[in-house]
Order: sequence, then C-alpha cells, then structure tokens
Amino acid sequence: MKKMIWVSALILGAGFAGCHNSSSTSLLKSHEFNLKRKCPNTLVMKVGENIIFKAPENPSTGYQWQLMQPVKLFKSEETYNTQITDADEQIVGAGGERVFRFTALKPGYEVIDLAYVRAWEKSNRPEQRWQCHIRIS
Repeated sequence: MKKMIWVSALILGAGFAGCHNSSSTSLLKSHEFNLKRKCPNTLVMKVGENIIFKAPENPSTGYQWQLMQPVKLFKSEETYNTQITDADEQIVGAGGERVFRFTALKPGYEVIDLAYVRAWEKSNRPEQRWQCHIRIS
C-alpha cells in the first residue's frame, strides 16, 4: 500500500511539474507600430520586451526604410516581405513590407529613428520618418 501511495505521489508531482511554466517571457509584451499607429511620447518597456515596426516599402523606387542611428540598448532585426500572388509568385516591381524588430537588452533611454530614404540622396528631409522615444526598465 505504501508503495502505491508513493508511486501516486510521484506521478501527481510529475504532472504538476509539467504544468509549470518557468519562462518569464510569457509576461513580456510586444509593442507593434506602423505609420498610422504612432509611438507614444515616451514608451516605457521592460528588458526582453519587443518593439515591432511595419511599413510599406518598394525597393524598385530606390526608397527603403533605414535605421538612422545605431541602437545601443536593443537587438535589432529587420526583414522584407514581398507581395505574393495567389499562385505564390512574386510580382516584379511590386512593393512589400519592411519589418523592424527591436528587443530591449538593458535598461536606459534610447530613441529609435527610422527614415524612408534613397541611400544615395543626401537630402535633409526623408520622404517619411518614424521615431520612438523609449525608457527601458
């Protein structure tokens, strides 16, 4: 009988251990923005949280979204997603979407400054600009 109780307790304990989520990432937020959804005056976030910025882009025009200053408090990743037809074919000359993902690495204050520019033009005024002032705790 004692053996049966011990085995039952072991199985029950293993079951509860399997249900426990020790990952703190499930509580972290992703803050998503685009040209219509602007960043607040100062975005307050925690280490490990993400900022995702999505904007239309058409490289065939020469314009591309670029990070104007390197970020020091974030890990920065960017991807470009092309338009796909129903036949899974890319449309030549068609635009797509640029996606920037910034993951907060350490506490501090930083400004993310993105501009829609042609790299070879030295104009002081980009076609479009997106900025976000961030305080990381």
